[in-house]
Amino acid sequence: MIFMNGGTSMIAFDQNRCIGCGKCAWDCFPGAITVENKLATLTSPANCIGCGHCIAVCPMGAVSDPDLPGDDVQPIPSEHNPEALLSTMRARRSCRHYTDQPVTQWELSMLLSAARACPTAKNLQGTRYISVTKSIPALLGAALDALGYVGAMQLKTATDPGELRRARNFIAWQQTRKEDKTFDPLFFHAPQLLMFVSDKADARDSAAAAAYAELMAAELGLGCLYSGYFTACCAGSKDIQTMLGLKDNEQVVRCLVLGHPDVKFRRTAPRKPVSLTEL
Repeated sequence: MIFMNGGTSMIAFDQNRCIGCGKCAWDCFPGAITVENKLATLTSPANCIGCGHCIAVCPMGAVSDPDLPGDDVQPIPSEHNPEALLSTMRARRSCRHYTDQPVTQWELSMLLSAARACPTAKNLQGTRYISVTKSIPALLGAALDALGYVGAMQLKTATDPGELRRARNFIAWQQTRKEDKTFDPLFFHAPQLLMFVSDKADARDSAAAAAYAELMAAELGLGCLYSGYFTACCAGSKDIQTMLGLKDNEQVVRCLVLGHPDVKFRRTAPRKPVSLTEL
């Protein structure tokens, strides 16, 4: 077993398995790998970006990354069902009615496994996750306070009818929550929140992770909702940032509201025709 320094990780070549086919070198676009003496070799370690393509393309399973769990590497099925996948995608809806049944640990693990499988630049996997159950009421109260403050500020300068309507709604939500602790216009009494957190410099991977998790939620039969209002509150409320334990360089990119749906959708919703430009 030969270990090579790949900059972000350690790539290992099992020379007892390597047959020198060159597939890893051929698919290594940074040019980090070559075949020498009929064996794959990491000849330019500084070029390795840790993407894992060499592991995925090797027909003999001769490449590994000891820094990552090997049991996560699985054979790719030869058959696919694009119609079934599209059906799941079209059937998913934003859910605003949930039962009291909690999301199970197995369901949560499936959501995280799906998120972990999303595209990620250089295989950096920079997303971390925050699962919230017990703290939902406290976060809801803090978020509605933040929205009430935003609404009051907007009313002083807003002229657009839509902005004025939102501002009045925010103020009304804050006041109603103070009078009725069961009022929940953000999480709709869902039992689970799942937040996708990244460094403020790059949110793309976390957004992709949330999209993968949402599709898995649909496949599991869970109800799901992107809470854009709460995500905005996370960016502007120090109280919420403290409650979530966010570091100064971190942001909540997406917040998924999750639970078992108390509503049954029987049809897909209509969508606008695709706007496609061909060049």
